[in-house]
Amino acid sequence: MLLTFGASAQQSSPVQLSQGVAQIHAKPARRLLLRNAMVIYGNAKPPYGPVDIVSDDGVISYVGAASDRSRTIARSGSDVVIDATGKYVMPGIVNAHMHWHEERQPGVPQPIQYERNLYLAAGVTTAREVGGDFEKSKRWQAESQAHTIVAPRILVYPFVSKGRTGSPAEIRAWIRDIKAKGADGLKIIGMDRDELEAIMDEAHKLGLRTATHIAVEETTAKDYIELGVNSIEHFYGVADAALNGIQDFPPDMNYANEVHRFGRAGELYAQADPEKLHKVIDAMVAKHVAWDPTFSIYEASRDLVRAQNQPWFKDYLHPSMEQYFKGSTENHGSYFFGWTSTQESNWRRQYRIWMDAVREFANKGGLVTTGDDAGYIYSMYGFGIARELELHQEAGFHPLEVIEHATWNGAKLIGMEDRLGKVREGFIADLLVVNGNPLENLKLLNPYGADVMMVNGKPMPNYTPIGSGDRVQNARGGGIEWTIKDGIPYHVPTLMREVKDMVVKARERRPSTTAGQ
Repeated sequence: MLLTFGASAQQSSPVQLSQGVAQIHAKPARRLLLRNAMVIYGNAKPPYGPVDIVSDDGVISYVGAASDRSRTIARSGSDVVIDATGKYVMPGIVNAHMHWHEERQPGVPQPIQYERNLYLAAGVTTAREVGGDFEKSKRWQAESQAHTIVAPRILVYPFVSKGRTGSPAEIRAWIRDIKAKGADGLKIIGMDRDELEAIMDEAHKLGLRTATHIAVEETTAKDYIELGVNSIEHFYGVADAALNGIQDFPPDMNYANEVHRFGRAGELYAQADPEKLHKVIDAMVAKHVAWDPTFSIYEASRDLVRAQNQPWFKDYLHPSMEQYFKGSTENHGSYFFGWTSTQESNWRRQYRIWMDAVREFANKGGLVTTGDDAGYIYSMYGFGIARELELHQEAGFHPLEVIEHATWNGAKLIGMEDRLGKVREGFIADLLVVNGNPLENLKLLNPYGADVMMVNGKPMPNYTPIGSGDRVQNARGGGIEWTIKDGIPYHVPTLMREVKDMVVKARERRPSTTAGQ
């Protein structure tokens, strides 16, 4: 059956849109045709179009002008035709730093499908999990690959942390065991130099990619750069490698107390020697160490009230995560007890220096990627990665560069740049069909949509000249309409409706919970 979707679908097709969506949503399509799309290619070149895009068995087989070839393809048996007139198509997003959670508040279940739906709705087609339940994640990885679950593609990087100590031979055996169990890479955190040397050497021998959350430790970015780590996560370790001495923390500093830890972490970049920081950045570039800054996960530290009152909490915040976000000495990242204006000011200054450092790193040839680390610190899955893109723009990157970070750069980081990250013939059909132009407004990629200006009933750029008789209104628009992974179309409004239903049911079981509080 040929089903057509888009602006003209309800007028031209006897199949109603809602019925048609149910027939193709989350179902493999042998052949998929996107018509009349503007394309954001993925490698920061300007958009072009309109063109037709054809996917055969999950691989892009044609990108080009509407022609006899694409019309013949449509007539000869496309399963689905999506009318992308007025829409932009871009590669799927690689979330380079995330975690799978089945609960946030201990003892309060949160369906794993809740998180999967939110990430797909935000355009994430590939998720690099850096630390989680290894056995479950490997099972979900296989199910995602087989398309028996609705989920992004999954790569699994288990934790390698300081709790496992021993001789170099024991550490090496541990890494070999992780590799044998099917790990795609390692997430390294909190290591002394001798431990790190054994881990990194064995990882290189085994061909395991490595990511690091350095923390405040004996080792800094300098050690990881020297030993050949693939990516540095967050902000940790970079400023530490540029200090004149050690961190200037007070005598009562307790790193196990997260109010201390995160409060003082906001001071690190201001303590760094600018000249030394330039040299650390130069070393990262020279050794091809990528930087996945995850700006969005720490943003609450610079503006807590904003973080606590995000509008999508009303419909989409699961009670388990809502409870987890509240101040708690038991929950990682729930450190907001008496958070002060001074701490927020320190974090705002940190962001300015940190963002400038990431921008300098990219200008010098460094690889910047996007990740959200959501599920902590008032960051919701999906919404966090959408916000991450906005913060890359705040850091000084052009929207084309931002999308490159989220797509082809992410593919490079995970070693799939020959298959992912571009709207290119022969590449995997991971594609997003966006309502509007995200280069004009990255907020259009938010699952909640964005405020748009309507002039006489039509969405228009807000620099549009307004005549005296024109009717001007605000409306909610944008959003990703279809997330396509391996050529399988996922209807984003359907995904979000399912998320809302999960939240409603969970709240009914806990009637005393008030969203967003």
